[in-house]
Amino acid sequence: MPEKLFCSKPFTWFEVSQKSEVGEVFLCCPAWLDVPIGNLDRQSVEEIWNGTIAQEVRRSILDGSFKYCDRSRCPSLQTVSEPVQAVDDVTDSDMRTAIERNLTVVPWGPRDINCCYDRSCNLACPSCRTKLIVETANSDRISRLQHKITTQGLKDARLLSITGSGDPFGSPFFRKWLQTMEVGNMPRLEVIHLHSNGLLWTPRMWGTIPAEVRQLVKQAQISIDAATAATYAINRPNGRFDVLLRNLEFIGTLRKEGPLQWLGISMVVQENNFTEMPEFIRLGKRFGADTVYFSQLVDWGTFSETEFTGRAIHHPSHPRHRELVHLLAGKVFADPTVLLGNLADLRSANTRLAS
Repeated sequence: MPEKLFCSKPFTWFEVSQKSEVGEVFLCCPAWLDVPIGNLDRQSVEEIWNGTIAQEVRRSILDGSFKYCDRSRCPSLQTVSEPVQAVDDVTDSDMRTAIERNLTVVPWGPRDINCCYDRSCNLACPSCRTKLIVETANSDRISRLQHKITTQGLKDARLLSITGSGDPFGSPFFRKWLQTMEVGNMPRLEVIHLHSNGLLWTPRMWGTIPAEVRQLVKQAQISIDAATAATYAINRPNGRFDVLLRNLEFIGTLRKEGPLQWLGISMVVQENNFTEMPEFIRLGKRFGADTVYFSQLVDWGTFSETEFTGRAIHHPSHPRHRELVHLLAGKVFADPTVLLGNLADLRSANTRLAS
């Protein structure tokens, strides 16, 4: 009988998004758990955090059903890796309390706040959007959300993540927030995680952030989606691969000398870049990345059905799918820095067939 699993995410995570409307809140990445639990533009953090829908999602974890989770997309459920683990292996004291007391209303506030409510970015990548976006029309809402997070959400937060929706330096709102943050408003904050395309993360931009805030920037994920200039030009229109490489040198120095304690690079795998996956791993090693992360292509409404079908090589029906499966059997993907995420099942299936 398989072990009963537990996921800590809905007990710690508070993702402020604009998936359907600005301010929607999720207890996980909505690509994996697509159930909004409230809207921070209309409600307080506390109303949402222990609201009726949040309780129902947590109940689905505690009863082991995971009925709101998309197992085909969630890499943690596929690989039984953090934040998913066997119930008996949970050691965090708060999570053990939640399990033993069957808590759906939790006495602590959000630990991990992920800011995805501003789509402003310096790029218009086809896998994410159809045009360049700067959120001028939502500026008042975005300002209200940041004020609520600062005054209501950060009292128990250990992690603040900016951003899964655009770029922290390409967004005038996130950039100003980073430049004006006061650590006194974040008494328990241990880590600021920046998710960026890297093109604007220059020494000059870095220097505009207060030193005490920079010291909290201990994690960085750089989304790249290519290992060559030619493919980068397709997947990152208007981006420059030479600028990216120069900035990665600087970011790699921040990982080597501090304050970064973790650096990851990521690729959304699709038909036009999957053959570059081994070279992408080498790129990560070149700049001292701790993790080289690969993931399935997700249709965020930016592709026609025909175009998505042509790009989504992870689907078994794709004409080049077997090439991807064969590639994933390579020894390079056994490297400890490689995280295959929701592509891990393809390598596992290939290994089982080979044995």
